[in-house]
Formats: sequence, C-alpha cells, structure tokens
Amino acid sequence: MKIILTQDVENLGSLGDTVDVKPGYGRNYLIPQGVALLATGKASKELRHRLKHLAKLREGEIAIALEQAEKLKALKLEVTRKAGPGGRLFGSVTNKDLNLLLKENNFELNRRAIQLHSPIRETGMHQFYVRIHSEITVPMQVQVNGEIGDLPIKKESAGLKTEQNDSEKENANFQTEQNNSEQEPETLQTEQNDVEKDLEKKETVISQKNSEG
Repeated sequence: MKIILTQDVENLGSLGDTVDVKPGYGRNYLIPQGVALLATGKASKELRHRLKHLAKLREGEIAIALEQAEKLKALKLEVTRKAGPGGRLFGSVTNKDLNLLLKENNFELNRRAIQLHSPIRETGMHQFYVRIHSEITVPMQVQVNGEIGDLPIKKESAGLKTEQNDSEKENANFQTEQNNSEQEPETLQTEQNDVEKDLEKKETVISQKNSEG
C-alpha cells in the first residue's frame, strides 16, 4: 500500500515522502501512530489541507538540509590512528568513528546517515557520504593519518644490524679456518721435505766415512 509520511521515519523516508509499505505495517502501526497518511482519498478537503501543510514543512526541512549540506562540504576532516610502516592501520575507521568526528564539529546526525562502503584500513584520503535528507546526500572526504612509533623500528633496525655483524664475524672466522686448513698440507709437506733432506745428509756422511775407512 502507498502512504505519505507525516514525519521522518528511519529506514523508510522523510516527511512528505510517498512510499510503499506492507498493508499490515501501514494500517496497524504507521497510520495509527500518526506518522503516515493513506495516499488515496485525496478528494477530501481536510486531506488536501494536510498535504499542503506537509509540503510546506517538507520545503522547510529541505532548506535546512541544504544549509547543513553547505556547512558539511566546508569541513576538513582528519583522524589519526596507529599504523604500520606501510600505512596499514592497527584497526579501522568505521561509520561510527566518522559520526563521532562529525559530532566534534557540531553536527548531530544519526549513525545510519553515514554511508561508508567498507571500514577504512589504510592511511590516505578516503571518501564517504552523509545522507541528511531523503533528497540530499553530501559527498565528503576524511584524511586518515598514521601514527608510527619510532622506538620499535629503531630496536628492530639495531637487532638487524647486530645480526648482520654476527653473520659477518662468522664468515670471517670460517674464512680464517679455511685458510688455516689450506696451509696445513703446505706445512706438512715442508716438514716432510726437511726430514728427507736430513736423511740425505746423514746418508752422505755415512757414505763418506765408509769410503775413508
């Protein structure tokens, strides 16, 4: 069934909107509560008068919403969150966070009015929308800055430097051991040559003595 809203109804519409609802919801709740009228039987003088009144109220609300839209457009929103070196946030920025940010700037809005495609998880400029009226939606931007702690990064860098130095020392020790290992056969060969020379000398001396005798 078609009804005309006489006031704003969350998730349904704004004052003066003509909307379709289930018959039970319209007849048993909206109309008895005085928040809607049947969009039929417009021939009655009383109903025509009420519709004119609603139209004027609607125009007034739209005018107020337009003023609010201009003020929203002039806002420069900025928020800072903990983030990693790559700009990835430790958490996210949600429509609830944006609504609180707008409240800090004196804009009292329903959280459902904030339209964000998905939670913001990275630094940078991000777009979202604020629906302040069924006919007025304001595109907005928020700058998300990352707060990165220097101390953990320095510690990590120092640790990497220490590991690198240790690795270089191990390589140097290994090279020294390898050089020593290569020198050992040369030393053994030299010693062997010296022994052979001594034996040759002794044999020469003995030969000479035998010859003389």
